[in-house]
Amino acid sequence: MKSKITLPNVLAIAAALLIVGSLIYPWWSLEIEVIGKTFIYPYIIRGPATEAIGYRRTAQMPLLTGFLVACIVFALIGSVLKKTAGRIVLVLAGVFASLATWRFYVRAASIASRYHMTVQGHAVARWMAFSPLKVAGKLEPGFYMVIAGAVVCFLAAILHGVFRPSPAKAKETPVDGTQA
Repeated sequence: MKSKITLPNVLAIAAALLIVGSLIYPWWSLEIEVIGKTFIYPYIIRGPATEAIGYRRTAQMPLLTGFLVACIVFALIGSVLKKTAGRIVLVLAGVFASLATWRFYVRAASIASRYHMTVQGHAVARWMAFSPLKVAGKLEPGFYMVIAGAVVCFLAAILHGVFRPSPAKAKETPVDGTQA
């Protein structure tokens, strides 16, 4: 019986590490003049603005984090599966990472639109008793790392099994090093 598991695909492992790294670094920051800089991760909001907005986590954050953990697991599983099964799982990991990135960007754009600004940009906003305030939004390294992780997942799926020795070549070379 043939095994469905093979040597790991190094690109898929690199993709999983990029996605793990994206969870460590913030994805977006929002700097409000009087309040200070607040960092938004896929799973929590950290910074002084949390006191002003009244929460540290939205309802979508656990879903986004679960999606990213699924991407990591799929990339690691796909790295050891053979041929088509491995490619399918790696493509799924890339698609899920792409969807998570897209959804986060849409959410950030929604928040930025409240201040009449772009996701990466500056604006003058009115907020409660503080008026007018300078607001600046910036995409952070975590956002770019998950995009890189998705791209590397797709690349790993394309190259899955390409750099592995074929069974015919493995049988031609004797173990003891003598010529046949």
